[in-house]
Amino acid sequence: MDWLEEKIEGLSRYIRNLSFRKAMIAYILTLAAVVFLISYLTMVLCWQMEAQEWAKYEECDLLEMIYWKESFFGVDYRFEKRTNITDKLRLLQFVRMWCPYFYAFAGMIVTICIFYRKRLALPLKILENSVERIRENDLDFHVHYDSEDELGSLCDSVEDMRLELVRGKEEMWRLVERQKELNAAFAHDLRTPLTVLRGYTDFLARYIPEGKISEEKMGDTLALMSSHLKRLEDYSRTMKGIRSIDEVPFSPEWVGIRSIERKIGEVVFALNQVGDVKISYEGGFGGNDNGLRIKADDNIIMEVLENLLSNGIRYARREIEVLSDYDGERMEFLLTVRDDGRGFLDEQLEKALEPYHKEYESAETDEHFGIGLHICREFCKKHGGTINVANSIKGGAVVTASFFASIFGENSIDP
Repeated sequence: MDWLEEKIEGLSRYIRNLSFRKAMIAYILTLAAVVFLISYLTMVLCWQMEAQEWAKYEECDLLEMIYWKESFFGVDYRFEKRTNITDKLRLLQFVRMWCPYFYAFAGMIVTICIFYRKRLALPLKILENSVERIRENDLDFHVHYDSEDELGSLCDSVEDMRLELVRGKEEMWRLVERQKELNAAFAHDLRTPLTVLRGYTDFLARYIPEGKISEEKMGDTLALMSSHLKRLEDYSRTMKGIRSIDEVPFSPEWVGIRSIERKIGEVVFALNQVGDVKISYEGGFGGNDNGLRIKADDNIIMEVLENLLSNGIRYARREIEVLSDYDGERMEFLLTVRDDGRGFLDEQLEKALEPYHKEYESAETDEHFGIGLHICREFCKKHGGTINVANSIKGGAVVTASFFASIFGENSIDP
């Protein structure tokens, strides 16, 4: 039985995969064979019934009323008088003569209905539903018709079109999300530099009237403010011409460790002029780097620092520690920011680096995008490094960013 069922299934699959032209020819030939067979059986049956009627009535007077002649359908009878016998014979004659036409007409209607139900109804319904759902902007479905005929190919084409529409919408959604992320990153990254500039401004406004700032210090401070303004201008120009964070330029250059530590100290100094949070900074070399230079993009390092400090200031209670160091074995510049706030919730540690994630959303009182750590991760990844988040044993959050930076030479001169 299994063999027979397998053969039947194979034959059914073969018929289902026939093209419309071959299938229509097969249906018509089948119809012709069935009509011929049924017509032949009906005509034979009529002849037999007529013979039975003639066997019952063989009187001469009846025979005188009937004459016959040969025709296409056999014997064609003509009756001089109408009786019950002649009516029955006329009916049998009519059925015998016209049954092929009737069977052919009825067979065509039945064949068309069967052909539509077997070969057209299901794929047309699938295509109609697919077009309707696409019109309603619903692409969460699958177009499939188990046949290799023309409508099966058409269903496959509709499925390909649906997939292309899905890919297009996903790409559009991705571009919108990247643009949204870029806008949020731009707004987020402007905060700390502006705070740094405000810190320098407050420093000058506080001590210039008291005469506690020398002209040299004032000139250095103004130069620092000018450099930060230039960096903001460059950053704004860069963000204007890109479409996502991935396109932020990465331009590593040979830069001294001492230069990076100096820039970090300047940012920490300026931020200490505003707000109630005390920020302390400790470099890994403490000025004893022997002119060590690394190949790094200090703009990206400073962007990560400012984002980490922005998050730290938001959650810190009283103080923030900033540490920097260089791992010679792994050739990584390390930047760590620790605050004395509440730290990360255990179940939120893995989500902290996701975009638009807010650790304490219900407690937030200021506008917070929840994108700072995500930006840091993308910048670290661009620099060949990583970012790790954890909770300090002293309490508070600890975020460590690493940047791959090869060494130029321990005895080279710091620029």
